[in-house]
Amino acid sequence: MKLNAIIASALLGLLFITEANAQQRGDMANSGSFYSSLGFGVPADVRSPYSSGMGLTGVGNYTNMSANISNPAQWALASFSYGSISMGMTNYYARDNSASVRGSLLSVDHFQLLFPLLRDRLGVSLSFTPLTRSNYQVLTEGEFFPLSEFSSNQVEFGIETLGSGGINRFEVGAGYRLTSFLTVGYGFSANLLSKQEEVSSLFSDNSFRAVNTSRSIEGNSIGHRFGIFAYRNSLFGNNDQISFGATVSLPIDITSERSISAFRTVNGSRQLIELNENSPDRMGNVRLPLEFNTGLTYNLSRFVNVSSELMFQEWSDASYSYSSTQQAYFKDRTKVGLGFQYHPYRVEQASGFFTNMRYSVGTSYDNGHLSIQGQDIETMTFNAGVGIISRGTSTLDLNFHYGIRGTQSSNLVKENIWGFSLSLNLAEFMFVRQRFQ
Repeated sequence: MKLNAIIASALLGLLFITEANAQQRGDMANSGSFYSSLGFGVPADVRSPYSSGMGLTGVGNYTNMSANISNPAQWALASFSYGSISMGMTNYYARDNSASVRGSLLSVDHFQLLFPLLRDRLGVSLSFTPLTRSNYQVLTEGEFFPLSEFSSNQVEFGIETLGSGGINRFEVGAGYRLTSFLTVGYGFSANLLSKQEEVSSLFSDNSFRAVNTSRSIEGNSIGHRFGIFAYRNSLFGNNDQISFGATVSLPIDITSERSISAFRTVNGSRQLIELNENSPDRMGNVRLPLEFNTGLTYNLSRFVNVSSELMFQEWSDASYSYSSTQQAYFKDRTKVGLGFQYHPYRVEQASGFFTNMRYSVGTSYDNGHLSIQGQDIETMTFNAGVGIISRGTSTLDLNFHYGIRGTQSSNLVKENIWGFSLSLNLAEFMFVRQRFQ
């Protein structure tokens, strides 16, 4: 199948807490978000390519030009086979009251294949997408006085922690049309937790041995997601349309295992030793919270539409048993967004390069899933995007975003975030030979 062949070819920082008697400085991530170091990462909201330029997931926004990964109910509306892959680059400028750092993160945002078993009635989706991301690099520096009667000299130390991973979702599901204006959908998923840390330490006093340890948390669990989508034509006029979509993602409990290892010299040979093999906290629990996501789209005409979304995640019910301190930071999260789109390519006999594009703008406010020292870690984001339309139903979407997260109050970290994402959306209709040239 040509679509599958093309899709296949297209595929080809930590808040380190120490109990040492030290003054810490320079605690700043320089790869991903600083706040992704807490718990099992920051939420990675999954956006459909069609709505990404508005900064919205697209739960209530439909198009026949790309698969919608955010709402299983829209899979029922597939007329052709679709494939979609999205990648992005995000840059961070983070600062607290004493230091600043820059970093960047390259990521795969999602991959999806959608097939109609019954055209415009029953569709099946296969997809991959991250649910949380944890990417960071933290340098902790300080000094302490050793508890020894033989030395009273101050010892300086440096601890570097590199972390990566998160929770990834592999999902299969189906959407079904109940009536001419109402569809429902369901997604069954395998959710894999994989988080790694490499910790290196150095001391100014040679009597203290440098220590390098590896930490990992692994686990998996199943998940369930439900969706509904409804629309009505000619609400206030002959050319308008209103649509509504909603999804519910049930909580996911992951029984996980934490491993801490380091190389040690045993009987003259260097061996990798498990440091917590018999520790009672080796096994733990990670819980992703319940999520509600709703969206409303009004098409004023064929050329202009406005969309709004409201997302709620019950992070106060989330769990991270490996650190009660970090789990206590979790709070309920609410995110709202508003976006606009303009579609000049829908003009009959449109000509010119710029008329073969879709233009999107939008903004969103996120009150955050963390509250640290009484401060909500809020995010305000602005988005813009263009979609290049092919002769068929396939598109290339290029989207940009700029955001501000966090605060410097209470010696916390404020981040300026900017970047772009690129989505390739292919439809089987693109490969049907046209009867007329």
